[in-house]
Amino acid sequence: MRIRLFDDQEALSQQAAADIFTELNQGERCNFAPTGGSSPLRLYQHLVARLQAENAGQQVHYYLQDDVPLRGHEQQPGVIYQHIDRHLLTPAGIPPQRIHPLTLANVAQQDAAIAADGGLDLLLLGVGQDGHIAANLPGTPFDTLTREIEVDRCHGVLMAALVQEVGSEENVPDSYLSFGIQTIMQARHIRVLINGENKAEIVRRMLMEPPVEALPASVLQRHANCTLYLDAAAARLLDADWLAERMER
Repeated sequence: MRIRLFDDQEALSQQAAADIFTELNQGERCNFAPTGGSSPLRLYQHLVARLQAENAGQQVHYYLQDDVPLRGHEQQPGVIYQHIDRHLLTPAGIPPQRIHPLTLANVAQQDAAIAADGGLDLLLLGVGQDGHIAANLPGTPFDTLTREIEVDRCHGVLMAALVQEVGSEENVPDSYLSFGIQTIMQARHIRVLINGENKAEIVRRMLMEPPVEALPASVLQRHANCTLYLDAAAARLLDADWLAERMER
């Protein structure tokens, strides 16, 4: 794992956008899996500006990593698709034929479809405060593939997160969708964005403790081509000598 350290989120977002732009524009086709959440929003603004200014990225296909459909609208793309569409796909003018949603209709075949398309070239991740990646919660086996996940309505933290995504408990569906951890690890290159003091402890654990299924993000230690973008606040609990050995210059 390579680590890049920045003073603040703005510097992190600018550099990550520049690196992703370069990677997206290599080769005849690039299969890219962007992430939802708040961490990449500033990055997407920078990336969209570059794509528009240089009329680039015409060979990029976009694959959704996870989604939460609204109750009663389960056959349609859900709130995570809508979020990424609003902040990246529509502003960048991506046509429907280069967008690959994750839905109940295709979830069982999505890993095979991605493999048939040549595999994922680049996958972008954020990390939750509990260490989840995509929608893989603590305790998810490392060998999981893309799947439909039943909502545990007795799981208070999960329900709170889903209510935040869909707006009310009445809109929480019976299931949600996610790339599995094995699916994530099959991507040729993973870029991870983590910022803020509230992520410092999970960063320390995911990097400096052995990989365990109780902390899904820790599996990224095993990926041969993973780049982690940290701001100073998120990196504050890392041992300075340990960090210096791993920083990308």
